[in-house]
Amino acid sequence: MNLIRTKVILDNEVKIEGGVISKIELREYEKKEGNKSKGHIYTIYIKTENDEIELDYLEKQDSNEKFFDEIYDFLSKYNGLSSTINRVYIELDGRHRQ
Repeated sequence: MNLIRTKVILDNEVKIEGGVISKIELREYEKKEGNKSKGHIYTIYIKTENDEIELDYLEKQDSNEKFFDEIYDFLSKYNGLSSTINRVYIELDGRHRQ
């Protein structure tokens, strides 16, 4: 996979649910097989005081700048950001229990 673009959603420390998140970023990767594109994957990268995690968010066959910006806008709004953070804490909790 090739990283195509990133956009920072949060770049300052925020204390949430007993933890500290220092960065949230939207990333877009292009899946390739040889020289042929096999689609695009959008992920959310999150850095906390103890971990870094990158979660699959969405997969789409094609891509454009407008679609990337629409995902960013949704995630930047309170509901999108809070649900993303909750999802990350569930994932991190599962990792620590293993």
